[in-house]
This record gives sequence, C-alpha cells and structure tokens, in this order.
Amino acid sequence: MAARRPQIRSAASIQSGLLAAGITIAAGAIALVGARRFGLVGVGAPLLLVGAVLLLLRPVAAVATVGAVTILLEGPASDAPGQRLYEQVFASLTPLDLLVAVAAMAVLVDAARSRRPLRLPAALALPFGLALLAMAAGVVTATGVGVGPRDALLALRIPFLVLLLATLVVNLGLDREQATKLVVGLLALAIVKAILGVLLVASGGGTQIEGETTMTYYEPTANWLVLVALLGLIAALLGRTRLPTWALLGLPLLIASLVLSYRRSFWIAAVLGLVLVLLLATTPSGRRMLLPVGLLVAAAVWVLGSVGFQAQTPLARRVESLAPARLQANKEDRYRLDERANVVEELRDHPITGLGVEVPWRARARALPLEHEGGRDYVHFAALWWWLKLGILGAVAYVALLLSALLLAWRSWRRNETPVPRWFGLASFAAVIGLAVMETTASFTGVDTRFSILFGLQLGLLALFAQPLRGRGEG
Repeated sequence: MAARRPQIRSAASIQSGLLAAGITIAAGAIALVGARRFGLVGVGAPLLLVGAVLLLLRPVAAVATVGAVTILLEGPASDAPGQRLYEQVFASLTPLDLLVAVAAMAVLVDAARSRRPLRLPAALALPFGLALLAMAAGVVTATGVGVGPRDALLALRIPFLVLLLATLVVNLGLDREQATKLVVGLLALAIVKAILGVLLVASGGGTQIEGETTMTYYEPTANWLVLVALLGLIAALLGRTRLPTWALLGLPLLIASLVLSYRRSFWIAAVLGLVLVLLLATTPSGRRMLLPVGLLVAAAVWVLGSVGFQAQTPLARRVESLAPARLQANKEDRYRLDERANVVEELRDHPITGLGVEVPWRARARALPLEHEGGRDYVHFAALWWWLKLGILGAVAYVALLLSALLLAWRSWRRNETPVPRWFGLASFAAVIGLAVMETTASFTGVDTRFSILFGLQLGLLALFAQPLRGRGEG
C-alpha cells in the first residue's frame, strides 16, 4: 500500500498540471477575444480568473501570495502604487479580501481532497474562541443601537483576519522544512522592503513627517516585518549561526529602514526587543539580569525624556518629542490623551458590552484639539479598542491572543534545535512584548488590515514550530 502512494501523488500532480495548462490556454483564447471587444478590461478579467483558479490548485502558493502582496503593496496612507488592492469594490470588501477568500477556499479544498482534518493548536483555541464570542457580542450590541447587521459583520472582518490566516497556515499540511522556507522568504521580503524604503527616502519621495522630511514607512506592516527580521538576525548572530551573505548585507538596511521610519513606538519596541534578545540569547547568568537591566532602560528613557536639548535634525527632534513635557505641546499627542479620557468615560457607562462595532465614541469628558476623519471609530490603545467595540470579553480575548503568541514563540525557541525556528521564535517573543508596549499608543492587532494578515501568518508559523519534535500534536 505504501509503495503505491508515490504513484498516486504523481498521477494527481499530472492531472493538476494538465488542468492548469488547459485553463491557461482557454483563458488566453478568451483574453484575445475580450481584447478585441472590450480592450484592456477584456484582457485583465480572464487573466485574473486564471490566477484565481491556479491559486485554488496551490494552497501554499495562495497563502504565500496573500502575505507577499500584503507586504509589498503599501496601503492608502502612502502614495505608493498598488493602492487599488485596498479600495472597496463590493459591500466594503476589497480585492485583498477576495484574495484571502481564494486562499481560504484553496486550503479547504486541499484538506478535503487529501482527507486531512482541519485542526487548531490548543494554544490558540482559547483566544480564538474568546475572540469569536466577543465578535458575536459586538454585533449584537451594535445592532441593538441601530447598526445594520451586514455593516456590523463586515466591520469585524479585520480582527477575523488574524484568526483566519493563522488557521490557514496551520492547516496547510507543512512540515518544519517547508515552514522554514516560508520564514526565510519573509526575511527576504523584509530586506526588499528595507531597500525600497531607504531608496524612497533617498529620492525624496514617500510620506512626509513634520512637513519637511520623508520617511520609509508610516503604516505598521513593513515596520513590524523589519523589526522581527532585525531581531531575528541579531539572535542568529548571537547564536553563532552562519548567515548567508545576502542576510548579512541586509542587516544595516533593516536598521536604516526602521530608524528612518521615524515611528517612535517602533523605536521603543526595537530597544526593548534588543535588550530581551541580548539577555535571552546569552548565558543563564545574563538572563538573571533581565529585570534590573529592564529597570535601568526604563530609567534611562525617563531621564532622556526629562532633559531638554536643542534638536537640529529630524531624527533628534523625534527623539526629543518623547519627552513628557512635549506631549502637551504637540497637538497629535494631546489628542491621544484627550481621546483616551473620552473612551474611558464611555467604558464607565458601558463596562460589560462596550459600544459595539461601527458605533463611534463621543467627546464627553474632554474637548478634542482637532478632529480626524473616522477618528471616533478608532482608539490609540488596542486593549481599549477591543473593549469598546467588543465588550469586556473583547479585552480578555486581546490579552489572551498576545499571551498565546508569547507562548508559541517561547516554545518555538526552546523546542527547536535548527537555527531558523529558534531565532524566529526568540525574535517573535521579543517583538510581541514590544507590540504590547506599542499598542498602548496605537492599535494594530485586529484594527489594521495589513498588520492583522501579517500577524496571523506569524502566529500560524509559530504554531507549526511550537509542536513537539516527536509528533504532530500540539504541546
């Protein structure tokens, strides 16, 4: 019986190849006819259809395409090409949402064809279950105050992306070697993004900060990928892992990209993550210094923020803006403090249910120094956003999600002897702690579409690496 399996797989591969070739030929013919009658649209439509069908036949390629497209194409906050991927085309759904749906269908079809049962690691079961219950509660609360059921459900597609992408990766049927290749691919994409970002700044293009200086990336997706890759390479070097030349050459570019992003929260996360990696990747005696060194870093940041100095460069001015005295002088920073006071006031009135999705908060506690488009639906504190939109159960689900990410990252680091799963786990562990700090001043997880997709992919890969080496079950 075992001897026949390669033949069966080979036959299935031949059939898939013939089917793909037939679809390609047919689509080419349709494109030629369409080009004569409908012009460019007639060419593009069948080609997109072919791409979707081919991805349906290749679930790993489909999920990898979702990740690559999300990483490479910047969102609406930038002036980069590819923004149409995030424009609404039907009922607030975007082409990216449709691509995710194709990937999900590909995984389901492959699992059914190979008779592979769908599964979810035990470490993710609790936070995922809590999140789904919280989403249901958020919809009920919203519809109770007049929000349409369809609008409420569509608004929850972003937090659902975290759960969906992690589940898709876990159910691809990958072994450790294949998962390792995907992580190496993510590292390569991080270096590519760093190169593109540095070139963007060098050319004077891109988003401006403070009206005069261009930055590499404003949105969190690229900065998060660069942060994890940077911490991972440093962890690999500390572990005396021999890195390929392209990775070593990419290290200074990753640093430059993160510094030139001028994202203060990512700077803080990078410093915190670097301290954690340095301590955890060294000797046990070094690990015992984790708490005192952490207190020392916190004290240093406080002292730095308390000392006034003349900042002549954009980089120095961004560092100076971290000073507590500067927060009240900066309109944007003061807005966040006033926003938080108003959100807390809303939660005092609705501590259990929150307001529900698509229900904006009101400025009752403090008047706002300025208004942002859609600002009343956003909160610069992720835990408060989950609480306000999905009720107290949402806040618990958010905390459980981050704790599960930390658990899986720790297991990936400690349970693997091969370099890539180890440094990926340690880098993710340090980065998620940094994320918990960052999300006290901004909301990414379950709020930003691109970040949620990338974080879901990361969770899925960590879940694969966290499995015990002796078996396929979750430990």
